[in-house]
Amino acid sequence: MKITRHLPGAPCWADLDTPDVASARAFYPALFGWDALELPTGYVNFALRSEKIVGAVELRAGEEHSAGWSVYFMTDDLDGTTKAVAAAGGLVVSPPRKVSVAGSAAVYRAPDGALFGAWEPDKHPGSGLVREPGTPSWFGLSTPDVDGSTAFYVQVFGWTGLPTAGGGPTRVAAAGDAAEFGAIAAGPAGSGGWTLYFGVEDVDAASAKAASLGGTVVAAPADATGAGRVAVLKDPSGVRFALVARG
Repeated sequence: MKITRHLPGAPCWADLDTPDVASARAFYPALFGWDALELPTGYVNFALRSEKIVGAVELRAGEEHSAGWSVYFMTDDLDGTTKAVAAAGGLVVSPPRKVSVAGSAAVYRAPDGALFGAWEPDKHPGSGLVREPGTPSWFGLSTPDVDGSTAFYVQVFGWTGLPTAGGGPTRVAAAGDAAEFGAIAAGPAGSGGWTLYFGVEDVDAASAKAASLGGTVVAAPADATGAGRVAVLKDPSGVRFALVARG
């Protein structure tokens, strides 16, 4: 689905912080059909059908422990979002900063320990394609406190939380959006964290392909209530991500 402007509070971008950009440039395009566009700074934009999808940046020596996919949510007022995070009990990890002419970003830590970012766009509106094969299609938060985490993001971003019958994950949608973009599910203590799910047509086949490219299947393909068929993997550098085929 083509996106020209993400709704405030919706996931709008993701960065891969990796110790091995060269490996990522080989693995993800082979798996998803992306093109890799490297900027003079070394930052890499991954694109599909000429639309920027996600980015990648190489970690400095000693930062390997920080490897992972970082999710950013749209905001029209980054300073206001930063104040809202603090008021809701979160911490500011990286205060608002200008990213050349692209926009401005900040990174936060939620009360459950999960890291996330916010993006206020200028020239770069975020992911140009979403919710289709090869693009960010679902976002899952694992947390020891589903109710508390849901209340936190509702306060910060105005999300709508929709509990699943039978005590399952709480599905979440941005204000003004009829479609859920992800879910908040119960996890053990210390589990707070976001997982990025990329859309594929066939999760089983894509999981096998990822393994053949040097990835690792962490959780085998299975059906997940509200999401579709999913699998959890690691790329060749050990970074966790997931696949989803929406029903």
